Amino acid sequence: MAADLDWVIGKANALPWPKLRGDLAHFKRVTSTASEGKRTAVIMGRKTWESAGKPLPRRLNIVITRRADYAVADGARVAGSLDAALALAAQTPDVETTFVVGGAEIFRDAFAHAELRYVYLTRVELHCGGDTVIPDLDRDFTVDSTWDGEQDTVEDNGVRYRIERLVRR
Repeated sequence: MAADLDWVIGKANALPWPKLRGDLAHFKRVTSTASEGKRTAVIMGRKTWESAGKPLPRRLNIVITRRADYAVADGARVAGSLDAALALAAQTPDVETTFVVGGAEIFRDAFAHAELRYVYLTRVELHCGGDTVIPDLDRDFTVDSTWDGEQDTVEDNGVRYRIERLVRR
């Protein structure tokens, strides 16, 4: 997930900052890396699914929606809640790791969920303004000092950001 300095993650169903190549590469790498013969699962809300436009490749895509008759592309699955989506991923034999990838309502549920291990956060060093906000993660989470990932501040398209892995306080 990426958020600006005010915890804004979206504006009009899109990101409020230009594409950040390094962040997109990190997202793809983290959410699609699995052992030989395994894959990951990505859980997202309906709006996030619709904004993606197609299933994320090499991952089990699970879409959370209250609409029981909601149709998704071949290979994707539908669940009625975060718990149902997590259960579906856990019951899929070749799924090794599960990621929640948005949107804001699904993130809020995930932040409070007992099974949450990490939050991968791209801190965008801007005040963008927007209509989709998440809670201030610094209250309940801290930077995982054991992670050797991409924590240096970088710049893409004139936007400074850094990628962190957070754990519960």
